[in-house]
Amino acid sequence: MMVNGSEENLSEGGMTLERFLENKGLPPGSVVVERNGEVVERSRFGAVTLDDTDNLEILRFVGGGC
Repeated sequence: MMVNGSEENLSEGGMTLERFLENKGLPPGSVVVERNGEVVERSRFGAVTLDDTDNLEILRFVGGGC
């Protein structure tokens, strides 16, 4: 599977997107995920099962100010 342009191996079969994010230490409420060119609604993170052929782009919200 490709994640932000880098090859990643899934640690377990049938892993959900929500579990993958948890394993990476990424709170689901702080990211936007595009899977195979389509944005995944946050409410579906627990229902989307990842596959070795998936291509994920994960964007993380970063706060800051002037």
